[in-house]
Amino acid sequence: MQTTDQTGPETVSQRLNSWKEIAAFFGKDERTVKRWEAIRGLPIRRVPGGTRTSVFAYVGELEAWLSAPRSVAAPPPASTATPPTSSPLRLPLAAAIAIFAVLVIGLAATLVAPPKPAPAIPAAARALYDEGVIAWTSRTASGFATAIEKFDAALAIAPDYARAEVGRANVYNLISQYTLAPAADSYAKAKRAGERALALDPYSGEAYAALGFNAFYGSHAFARSAELFDRALALAPDNAQALHWYALTAMQMGKFERPLELIDRALVLQPDSRSIRANAALIHYYAGDTARAIEMLEQLRQANPDYLAVPAYLATIYLDQRRYADFLDSYEIAANVEGSIGRQLIAKAARAALPEGGRAMLVAMLAEQQRQFLAEREQAYKVAATAALLGEKDLALTYLETSVERAETIGLLVEPEFRTLRKEPRFVALLARLGLPTS
Repeated sequence: MQTTDQTGPETVSQRLNSWKEIAAFFGKDERTVKRWEAIRGLPIRRVPGGTRTSVFAYVGELEAWLSAPRSVAAPPPASTATPPTSSPLRLPLAAAIAIFAVLVIGLAATLVAPPKPAPAIPAAARALYDEGVIAWTSRTASGFATAIEKFDAALAIAPDYARAEVGRANVYNLISQYTLAPAADSYAKAKRAGERALALDPYSGEAYAALGFNAFYGSHAFARSAELFDRALALAPDNAQALHWYALTAMQMGKFERPLELIDRALVLQPDSRSIRANAALIHYYAGDTARAIEMLEQLRQANPDYLAVPAYLATIYLDQRRYADFLDSYEIAANVEGSIGRQLIAKAARAALPEGGRAMLVAMLAEQQRQFLAEREQAYKVAATAALLGEKDLALTYLETSVERAETIGLLVEPEFRTLRKEPRFVALLARLGLPTS
């Protein structure tokens, strides 16, 4: 509904009070007008003290924006040198002006040309996309496999479906972090999918976010990653996933003020997202607020008992606190949810040794982890963590070097198990190799 704002400029009294009304004024969707604000200067106003989504606009200003010529490069200044008295290239003034006008008009048309309209996506492809999103957010091996199947099926119906390509990029970005899928191959597939999504839709904030995540974890191109996330948020400031993943990458630098700001903004935008809430708890834990992290995760577990991230994160926290029984309870749940035979056997060995104390449990875990590593059912990174907890620094560093070689992890600065390794020259060398801060 349009209203009249008596406090607005005298020449623009008709006011539109939401993205929906502004989009209807142009006959476009909300995504398009948000993009116009980000990259073409659409005059959008915000309510003082309101949220980022509390917007309004004056019809008069929108109409003036529509009719105003877009800026183009100014012609070079006329030379002050005296031209030759005769030149075969001189044109009559009127002809020169006409040619220049044609060039300027052509350039202006290029600069203000709106993006091509998005292709119409069949309902069947959209439904498959939605099923894929639900599947990959489970963070399980079966969920990832189902998601890839759904996104591929959507693309078979609609080959130009950019969001389905973004979905594939998201799956391959995460799959090696939650399964034993080879990291290098997975990140390469994610990058190809993200780049194709961007080729299909150059204004996709989701595609930029996927590529930002990939640049960080897949290539360790940290500055480039930040640029891509900034671009994603310029196109879609309320993109909760971009904020979420930007926070996760930023925390790996070992500084937490910016990650907390980003993740809390994402949580405000999507308070019901279990992945955002779980990772918000994790970042708060790494930032030192352990009590709040446990409270958030325990609340989330009550509502989502089969969500893998919750018991996995609680296991990390409880192990750091030497709450061995609570750790093992959570570890067993995580192993069962992800369907990992290797980790189920590790949990069984740890459970059998727990009555003898926490150290005995860790010794049994380490021995079984080494066996499962040889069977290719456990990551070198996990073996390194347990060895470090037992004070076996050389063994921990050997496995950690293998882990970095395999691109399994980049969390050396934040994981609590590696605190005792911080001053070891081999550990510092690994930080440098990854491009992480060494001091």
